[in-house]
Amino acid sequence: MKKIPKISVQPNDVYQKANGLSSKWLVERIIEFPDLPLHVRLNEQGGNERTVTVALSALLDTRQWKPVKSSSVPEEEEPVAD
Repeated sequence: MKKIPKISVQPNDVYQKANGLSSKWLVERIIEFPDLPLHVRLNEQGGNERTVTVALSALLDTRQWKPVKSSSVPEEEEPVAD
C-alpha cells in the first residue's frame, strides 16, 4: 500500500469558499486515487449537509478556498487573569 505524503490538510479542518459564501466545509477524509492527484472529501456544515470531492490542489488554492480552522494546529489559549 502506498503511503500518503504528509500534507497540511487534515481531517476535521474547516474551509470556506473564497467567494464569500458563509457555509463551512469540514474535511472528512483524504482520498488517494490511482494515477490522480490527492483529493479531499468535504462535508458542508449546517443545514444543507452536501458532500463534495475536490482535488487537494484546488482546496489549497486561496482563490477558491480559505481555511477557517485547522485541526493540526492547536488553538491558542486565552491568558488567565490572576
